[in-house]
Amino acid sequence: MRELRTTAMGNVAKDITIHEYPDGGVTAIIRLAVTSRYYDQGSKDFTDRKTEFITVYARRALARHVGACVHKGDPLIVTGRLSTNEWEREDGKPGHSLVINAEAIGHDLTFGASEYTRSPRRRDEPDIDENTGEIISTTTGSLVGTAAGGEDGGAGLVDPERDPALADAGAPF
Repeated sequence: MRELRTTAMGNVAKDITIHEYPDGGVTAIIRLAVTSRYYDQGSKDFTDRKTEFITVYARRALARHVGACVHKGDPLIVTGRLSTNEWEREDGKPGHSLVINAEAIGHDLTFGASEYTRSPRRRDEPDIDENTGEIISTTTGSLVGTAAGGEDGGAGLVDPERDPALADAGAPF
């Protein structure tokens, strides 16, 4: 199947809308304002073209992350599948909009900085005893440490030698 894929750079034009569905699905809707520039030979200066507004749809984990860290005015780079929506306005005239079903979204770091935080994966999260707050070994079912510091006064770190199943829990990938 042939699809039209594109990348757009622009600014978030309004607050992001998050839709959560009964089955647990999540969709984030972003209005992206994209203004391109060109060099005008007559005026010997750069000139802005017309601003285009693109509706960006993000789904699942991408939608949750966008909702947590993207705000109105943020510069974004979006890549995904391009399509159009067509409808009829109240006055009977046809309307249309550009839509990108996002595969990836990131901050444009040309004029600012951003900090990346990896989401925990389910296998990286140890089981915790609800009564004591201690970490439960995934292999033996016995307690192996505390989740938030404890008798040892530590920071709640698990000793990988005591529970080999948790040895790679802190690995970045």
